[in-house]
Amino acid sequence: MKIRNLAAAAMLALLASPAAIRGASAQELVYGSWIPAGEYVNRVALPKIFAAIEKDTHGAVKWKLVPGGAIANPKTTFQAVQDGVMAAGFGIASYVPSTIPAVNTIYSTVVFGDDNVATSGAALETMTLNCPECLAEMKRNNAVPLAGWVAGPYYLACTRPIASLADLKGKRVRATGGNNDLMSMYGAVPIAATLVEAVGLLQRGGLDCQFGTHGWLKVFGYADVVKSVTMQPLGMTGPAVGLMMNRDVWNKFTLEQKKLHIKYAAQMSAMLSIGQFIAEEETVLNELLKTKGLVLVKAQSPDQFDAIAAKYDAIQRERNIENAKKFGVKDPGAIIDAYAVNRKKWAKLSKGIGRDVDKFTAAIEREIYSKVDPNTF
Repeated sequence: MKIRNLAAAAMLALLASPAAIRGASAQELVYGSWIPAGEYVNRVALPKIFAAIEKDTHGAVKWKLVPGGAIANPKTTFQAVQDGVMAAGFGIASYVPSTIPAVNTIYSTVVFGDDNVATSGAALETMTLNCPECLAEMKRNNAVPLAGWVAGPYYLACTRPIASLADLKGKRVRATGGNNDLMSMYGAVPIAATLVEAVGLLQRGGLDCQFGTHGWLKVFGYADVVKSVTMQPLGMTGPAVGLMMNRDVWNKFTLEQKKLHIKYAAQMSAMLSIGQFIAEEETVLNELLKTKGLVLVKAQSPDQFDAIAAKYDAIQRERNIENAKKFGVKDPGAIIDAYAVNRKKWAKLSKGIGRDVDKFTAAIEREIYSKVDPNTF
């Protein structure tokens, strides 16, 4: 994989040296985020957990956040982490399905509904405890997968109002992973662009719609181009791997430093699930209605959207198994089935968690990370 942007290449060359990973001291580490600086994960979550890690290690471990894709883009992040160009980064499986196909099997499973807490907990538990192939492929890529959540629910944000399936037919929609097939069933034309690439495509007319969350409309600038949001939730996908760490760096931590990073990975997961994809989603949408003049479009026949979603849900397991096997996943059915079982479990837990980040953090620590051996993870 190569980074085409010359400025990014120059930054990569600088950070590729051992001194870049070590920083001024042996434990000053670089986190490369391809997401814009204003995104919640860069603006709120990472600064908070990095400050806590530095405090709790008495300055022995310091993290430096480099946002905006200055080091690597969504696709090259995996190689950059593997090679030690950066100590950790933000990983999305659907951008590199052949690199981590078992994790992508979870990511490709579209979950309908709006219980982000239950789906996030289930996705993280499945990847961490019920998917040996997920952990094995991360090890092959010299990475440790910490923190995970789902984004969503996803909505259609389009340059022209979309109120019906007839309106959506033939429209070019940014969609990755399992959402490709879903959009095809809705009659749209899925375009597998990254979140960053979608901005230019919308501006140039290469896309008619962005399929994603409300917060992305602001952070990635989609609200400057799209005119309307169709208020029909169309599924959630994940897990995003929020703290994908270089394994060589991980192995140099003391046991207590590893435990601290696991602790704050749980907090990061809860913050993103609730802080961003529930609370901030509502805030951002209300803001954009006022500042950008976005129009909310009510689906004329929501039952038609729901019927196709149900049809897709009934067949996606076999599709995802077939796709995963093409990439060499030995038992994708077991991964998908474990995810389904975990969603039922976390749906019950979610009722007692509500919107409480601390309760969700505690649940993640108790139900998932307490069962992980930091030295063999």
